[in-house]
Amino acid sequence: MPVDKQNNADIIIYAGLFLLSLAVVFPSSYNPVSFTRMHVDSSVYITIAQGITRGQLPYMDFVDNKGPLTYLLSVPGLMLGRLAGVWITELILMFVSVIFAYKTALFFSNNKLLALLGTVCGFIELYSFFGVSAGTEEYSLPFLMISLYLFTKYYFSPERDIGLTELLILGACFACAVLIRLNMFPLWAGFCVIIFIESIIKRRFVPLVKYVLGFCAGIIIIAVPVFLYLKLNGILNDFFDQVIYGGAAKGFSDASSIKQTAKNFFVVFGRGYSFLPLVMGVFWLITNWTCSETEVSEQVYHKKNDFSFYLGYTVSYILMLLFLSFSGGGSHYNLVLIPFFIPAFTFFVKLVYSAFSGVKKRNIALVLFLCVFFLEYLAKWLDDLAEMFYSDSGAQLIRAGKMIDENTMPGDKIISLGSGYIYPFTKREAASKYIYQGAGIDQIFPGAREKFLSDIFGNKPAIIAVFSADDLRYDYLPDWYAPVYKLIDEDYRLLSDENGYFLFIRK
Repeated sequence: MPVDKQNNADIIIYAGLFLLSLAVVFPSSYNPVSFTRMHVDSSVYITIAQGITRGQLPYMDFVDNKGPLTYLLSVPGLMLGRLAGVWITELILMFVSVIFAYKTALFFSNNKLLALLGTVCGFIELYSFFGVSAGTEEYSLPFLMISLYLFTKYYFSPERDIGLTELLILGACFACAVLIRLNMFPLWAGFCVIIFIESIIKRRFVPLVKYVLGFCAGIIIIAVPVFLYLKLNGILNDFFDQVIYGGAAKGFSDASSIKQTAKNFFVVFGRGYSFLPLVMGVFWLITNWTCSETEVSEQVYHKKNDFSFYLGYTVSYILMLLFLSFSGGGSHYNLVLIPFFIPAFTFFVKLVYSAFSGVKKRNIALVLFLCVFFLEYLAKWLDDLAEMFYSDSGAQLIRAGKMIDENTMPGDKIISLGSGYIYPFTKREAASKYIYQGAGIDQIFPGAREKFLSDIFGNKPAIIAVFSADDLRYDYLPDWYAPVYKLIDEDYRLLSDENGYFLFIRK
């Protein structure tokens, strides 16, 4: 292909990749065109990020068990453009993820159209999880996707070597992902273990030392500034208590037995097409182990020498499934599996394309087949897109926040029972660092209820907000909140029961 046509084709492809990333994040709850109420987890992350812009500190002024980058990555967007700035951050990070997903797909198909379609399939699958909890879970995706690309490049390159710059990037991506959520490490663990074992077997000790030192240096580049931030602000111990110990406590409580962990595994495994990467990994291992290079069919497209890659890929995926099962997380946690879908879906697209070899207008037939295959997820995307224009949930939060500000004074504090949706929409700060109170919080943070009640009774908030939308009622968690409800009856009056909130103001 002439150079000009090649460049034009690449421009069209990258424009398509940008549109793909835009399509994924367009229905996000942060979209300034018509934002909707964010997921409760996302509201906590944004509330903490907003607090940082006001001079407050995570782990000291707020209690949560996620890594500091979960909040810090939203800070620049909030400072520059409020929630619209967060949405732009979301879009940029998604575009980076899409680009490296496509670059990874090219290792599995020389046909750029098929690599593009494999990438599109992966991000259609992503939306089925992203739409559940839009906001901050996807922040880890660029670091996962870049790392998968670099591991793939290492194994599929004849030199079997990683440059120092790439090692630094791998280490930095690992640190960033883990400092968002601790259980992100399996992607690196699987591949790195295989590289380590292979290097020992082949007596490649000098490259192995370079790999270890370069990777560790990349970790240090990210970890040192973050831990300095924690140390200099006096919140390092709080970080360990809430993120390390609290996160571990949540994992052990969610996976209290082998039976429960196995049950969680099959739940995670059965979401969407989450079984596909494991099935493909096992298939690749078998075909690359049992066949010689000349015996592997043209449809398989892989060499026996790539067995180590597929082993690392499969081990990493199994570890990721296990740790998601251990944490017992919601369906939005499956979002971190998406990098593994890119090789699997690209291979799948190639198989379907080969099956349509005798069909006229083959490319159109392939696209139509994929639309049917992903019909459920495409319908969900369209439904979420439509919701942006008929849902009033975002506007309700704005009105409720404005009402709170108009009926309180600067310096007054408020508290929201249960959800933390309201905090990003008011100028008033929370009366307790336990901005979210939900089922299991005492398991994560022992004594949380007593501390929360002490905060409320020690510094009575000017307004107590109780979320009332989605069929939740004023008697939400009646036993847990019993003393607060009694306080409301004695010292507060109803200010408003509109805009999805019961707002009680102090008499």
